[in-house]
Amino acid sequence: MNAILEAVMLDILDGCTELSLATLMADGNTQSDVVCFVHHGLDIYFATGRDSRKIANIERNAQVSFCLYKPYTKWPEIKGLSGHAFAEILSDESAERSLAIQLLDARFPDAWTRVPEHGSSRTTVVKLESWAIKVLDYSRGFGHIDIVTIPSKRHRE
Repeated sequence: MNAILEAVMLDILDGCTELSLATLMADGNTQSDVVCFVHHGLDIYFATGRDSRKIANIERNAQVSFCLYKPYTKWPEIKGLSGHAFAEILSDESAERSLAIQLLDARFPDAWTRVPEHGSSRTTVVKLESWAIKVLDYSRGFGHIDIVTIPSKRHRE
């Protein structure tokens, strides 16, 4: 992967705290939810209630889409990501879940005061493993995009 493009993607991830997550419902319709997230490299993590609809959707179909945009005031400042990913519900005992909780605690220290079961099995942590990301960067021209494919064991070209 191009190091400059990866740096742009990481800058966008660092500059955003929410993303819109699209999942597929049982009836075939899509559902979009806004989630607060953290990232470790290009891997994205969010926490949600174990009994949420998005978890039920992910359990049925792990293929999801997401998008996020950095705040901007002028069009040449528009930078965002739109991606395809596999959503993985992390096991409560996994080291990766512990890492994600630590990252969430650091980025959103006050959020957990509203979640009494923080860290319990009622809080589910989901990892988004992207296999394709569209990088929107208007600083390089109106509507400029680069498409980045990321090797994945689950996705077949």
